[in-house]
Amino acid sequence: MSALALRSLGERYWTALLETTTLAALGQGGIGTLGGPLHATTVGVHLWDDRLDDLSPEAHALLIDKLRGLHAEALALPEAALAGEELLSLRILRGQLAAALEAEVCHAELWSIDPQHGPVTQLAQTAAGSALDSEDSVRALAERYAQARRYFAQHAANLRRGLQAGRTAARANVLRQIALLDRLTAAGPDAGPFLPGTDKVAEGAARALLRAAIESSVLPGLRELRAMLQDEVLPAARGDEQIGLWALPDGAASYAFLVRVHAGPGRTPEELHQLGLAQLAAIEVEAEEAALAAGAPRGADGRPDVRAFRARLAEDPRQLKGSSDELLEYNRALLARTLGALPRAFKDLPEAPLQIRAVEPYRAPSFSAACYMPAPADGSQPAVYFLNTWQPETRPLYNLEAVFFHEAVPGHHLQDITARALTGLPPWRRELGPTAYVEGWALYAERLADELHLYSGPEARLGMLGLRAFRAARLVVDTGMHALRWSRQRCVRFLLERTASGIDEAESEIDRYAATPGQALSYLVGALELDRLRSVLQARLGDSFELSAFHSAVLRHGPVPLAVLERAMAE
Repeated sequence: MSALALRSLGERYWTALLETTTLAALGQGGIGTLGGPLHATTVGVHLWDDRLDDLSPEAHALLIDKLRGLHAEALALPEAALAGEELLSLRILRGQLAAALEAEVCHAELWSIDPQHGPVTQLAQTAAGSALDSEDSVRALAERYAQARRYFAQHAANLRRGLQAGRTAARANVLRQIALLDRLTAAGPDAGPFLPGTDKVAEGAARALLRAAIESSVLPGLRELRAMLQDEVLPAARGDEQIGLWALPDGAASYAFLVRVHAGPGRTPEELHQLGLAQLAAIEVEAEEAALAAGAPRGADGRPDVRAFRARLAEDPRQLKGSSDELLEYNRALLARTLGALPRAFKDLPEAPLQIRAVEPYRAPSFSAACYMPAPADGSQPAVYFLNTWQPETRPLYNLEAVFFHEAVPGHHLQDITARALTGLPPWRRELGPTAYVEGWALYAERLADELHLYSGPEARLGMLGLRAFRAARLVVDTGMHALRWSRQRCVRFLLERTASGIDEAESEIDRYAATPGQALSYLVGALELDRLRSVLQARLGDSFELSAFHSAVLRHGPVPLAVLERAMAE
């Protein structure tokens, strides 16, 4: 009976998350990315393709009430009656439900403005993530678009309530959101991301419905939101001296919660800050060795000037491609080379296609170097590695390989397709992975690629170390801005001085951490924990240790909290 009760509980939890509203403080992308019909479409659940998320306080309160009841049920289920994956599911479900209720301390819906993952971008991406393989599915999208004006008005109303409560977004992100809205509205109904190309939706009545909904609801809603941000939010937004959560009511409690979510329990911002500084210093020593191997000259003190050498590499014609298409082809060749090497470290990997595409022009200027979008569960779309090819002359090749290994293979794509191949795993466990596991694995994969000799040369290894230094620096600046009251300028300056970032990248990243507090902590914390678990297993097994067996042990349960993983590996 306990197994049946657990299965019912999990199904009701998953349905509650997807059918109505966005839960505004959890998810792999940080604040504002979990739940709602838009998310349902993304993961291949098409029961609500004709709906748009309800962002009203009433819908949010209803969801929280449902989750509170489910949490009570989960606590009442006896562990003794369960074993194996079912016992893991109960432990994970209890943790997720508790965190969803604790997340209320963030009040994120009142202040969160996130140009990369927020409501505007989620709606702009829904057409690209929809199969649109029938007239009914196209009409469903048109019905969804017809609700856009209400959707954006609810978002604006939440932000107004935030203004009244003294909760506002950072000014830099308000400006980025306004710029994004300008790009989307300037494109008009035909050229923007909302109307798919005729290869997906042919000319006809259904396409005309889509276009009409964009003109009557989507574009007016975007313009009205833009005016509200310009006239009401921007004047009250937090300035560069107050970019962190500490400046909001309950900011310290909010950040303490997000640290627990993304870095695990028992860690303080101050400890993580010092961990980042120590890791950064160690990585800088290794980067000097890699730079010498790549041909960097020694200075008078016998040490190379790594920053100057990186600057020369960034201008080396051999490290640059002249167009978006050339960058895409470079990464497609890298994918083929990597797939051939994976059997040296993995056994019985499932096959799943991965497309490599350029980030869409409307979001490229404020987007990161790349990202991974998993395939929906229904198989209607392939997984996609989105590469930012905007201004290709600013994207030297020596930096691209580690990004690929992180986002694609053996990083996010490999981990995701392995989880999807676990047929007995409930969907909420596959789709709602903890960030320390998901991002920790991806960062671990960057080092694993080095073990597998996948980097093309010492220059690419130097790029890998530069990215690892960036992840260590994230610990410093995320805790710096949100707990230690660092200004935006101080955070940007730290990235410029201690990483390979240019000014545009540094500013974009700092603004990202302001929009998604705590998420940046998960990368290095998770990777270091996987390294520790591997070392423990190696010490226990000695010569009988097998790398592929360790990877199977890490991946066989899908994305789980690392404390749960350690316990499962020990049992």
